[in-house]
Amino acid sequence: MNKILILSLATTAALVFSPATAKDHWGNKPEFSTLDDNGDGQITKAEVQAHRAAEFVKVDIDGNGSLSAEELMAKVDERCSKKMEKRVKRMFKHLDADGTGTVELAEMQAKRSGERMFGHLDANEDGMISQEEFDAHKSKRGNKRKRKNNNG
Repeated sequence: MNKILILSLATTAALVFSPATAKDHWGNKPEFSTLDDNGDGQITKAEVQAHRAAEFVKVDIDGNGSLSAEELMAKVDERCSKKMEKRVKRMFKHLDADGTGTVELAEMQAKRSGERMFGHLDANEDGMISQEEFDAHKSKRGNKRKRKNNNG
């Protein structure tokens, strides 16, 4: 197996089985009560290991005691799918003005007119976004993300 594939699998496994005390890639933390298996008000290393083992078993779809790349990706896809489902529900709540369960172009345009974008990007307020204004904002946004990632 090549080094890149091994590194990729290790990274995916780390995301799926993140430490109980830290947020995982999606910002989720197990509840204290989930980790405090015996309910004594304290979490031991053995309880954390038991939690991780239980999560491992859930991901080990074929039950062979080892995880394949496909099994890990299925877990990642499941988590991403749940996150996207929440986003879509929020989007519909925001955009579906008439409550039909669908979003028509007019509803989307009413909520997403572009005013906010122009407010951020149209630096000289001439009603148009130049390539320079667009690039300047993109650069600022990139720097902001770099700082956020470096700060945790």
